[in-house]
Amino acid sequence: MKILVALSRFPYPIDKGDKLRAFYQIQGLSKYHEVHLVCIADKTPSPAEFNEVKQYCKSIEVIESRKLKRLINLGFGLFNNLPFQVNYFKSSRMKRAIEKVLKTQSIDMCYVQLVRLVVNIPFSLNTKYYLDYMDALSEGMYKRVKFSRWYEKPVVKLEAKRLRDFEAKAFFYFNGYSIITESDATAFPSDIKKRMDIIPNGISSGFFNFRSFPKDKSYDIIFTGNMGYHPNIQASKYLVNQIMPLLNKQDVKICLSGTSPSIEVQNLESENVIVTGFVHDIRDYLAKAKIFVAPLFSGSGLQNKLLEAMAMGIPTITTSLANSALGAKPGQEIMVCDDEESFVKAIQQLLSNPEYAREIGAKGRLFIQKNFNWEVSNDMLEKAFRKILN
Repeated sequence: MKILVALSRFPYPIDKGDKLRAFYQIQGLSKYHEVHLVCIADKTPSPAEFNEVKQYCKSIEVIESRKLKRLINLGFGLFNNLPFQVNYFKSSRMKRAIEKVLKTQSIDMCYVQLVRLVVNIPFSLNTKYYLDYMDALSEGMYKRVKFSRWYEKPVVKLEAKRLRDFEAKAFFYFNGYSIITESDATAFPSDIKKRMDIIPNGISSGFFNFRSFPKDKSYDIIFTGNMGYHPNIQASKYLVNQIMPLLNKQDVKICLSGTSPSIEVQNLESENVIVTGFVHDIRDYLAKAKIFVAPLFSGSGLQNKLLEAMAMGIPTITTSLANSALGAKPGQEIMVCDDEESFVKAIQQLLSNPEYAREIGAKGRLFIQKNFNWEVSNDMLEKAFRKILN
């Protein structure tokens, strides 16, 4: 099978959820198929980054799009009804590049990640089209309204409504569809939901095989992720400003680790709060922490950060919202909390009882091993493609 993969970011380094999913899907599909990649990037990948992806692709076309150009595109969102993020990633160059590959390479399947790229896809060519919604982006945006400042709320509400309309319209252009979780699929109309393939993310073997755990832990608590992403910013602020002062432990050390920390996250840094920014290997930081705490009250989809922490056997605490996509057993494989009081109680319980913490960590790791495997997920994607082509 010849597959064209269209992405809104170059999938390496893996510092965001969409890049992680794309990288491991390309890696998996390339074992048995010819993969061609066309993607947008705000800067040219380094030779090392390019080669890391090239080993899995027959061809790669990177459409460089500077941030200024994207911000100008964003301004057009004031004069049309497209979601702002669709305007932001709009690219006629990408559309021409995809059309060229589709025509010259006789592509069987055009695989598009995220609705934000739909206007960049040349339809009505002799190929099949498959859209990976990934998450219910509109649902995540509606949840974000509550946590936005008063002057942000009108824009966030407008983007949520535009996304919901656009997600429904995009459905009619494609032959097949996927989403990461069943819970996000329920946010779509029933006629769309029933045609969606639920294809979860997996976890790389490197997280299961990691062995360099230091004897003495540097951090009591760690939270990881894209620190420029609104739900992660809110979670970081909640952890440091609302939970940390209530812990009956003056010297508790918190590590906030992940790419692109916003000014709000950077301002949380103190003697007891470490903000790392981008790190080359997040496992080195997870291994130094006693517990993982993810107080996520907005956003949508499966949180890769939970998979990674649990795969390393780190006892994990999160919210009902985040665990609804994960499906771990509360109190056995994970701790679930939804208010300050319960977060404080769970953190103190795990920090004061290492034996119980190890038990939660071990069961959580086993749960991830059983349920989140890239080989299985990529096999599901391949079968979805074959079903359309046959």
